[in-house]
Amino acid sequence: MFNLSGSELVFIAILGLIVLGPEKLPGAMRRAGQVYREIRNISSNVQRQVNEVMEEPMREVRKLVEEPAKEVKNTAAAAAAAFKAATDSQIAAKPSEVDTTSTSKPSDVDATSSAEPPVSDTAPPTNT
Repeated sequence: MFNLSGSELVFIAILGLIVLGPEKLPGAMRRAGQVYREIRNISSNVQRQVNEVMEEPMREVRKLVEEPAKEVKNTAAAAAAAFKAATDSQIAAKPSEVDTTSTSKPSDVDATSSAEPPVSDTAPPTNT
């Protein structure tokens, strides 16, 4: 808590011996130990109370997050199963069962029809 090294503790003990004297130093050390223990107990009690107060809201937040996550996971699993079933049925289908009337052959396409607009030989008018 205080991060004191050995040499710093010795310096404080010598300073306390000089200031308090040999008669009062043991009582002062006991009192300092009691105060330190009380501070540590108060600190742990506050930490425990904060954890207890925050436990219920944290549980509710987890529930709010976990329920939609489960729904998403279940929906994704159902969609994956449906996709797998659909692809498996398409793979298992015989060629005679497959509808070929909607597909066109390259020879069926008219060579004169084009997706591009016709090119004009005249230049567009310029605004001068």
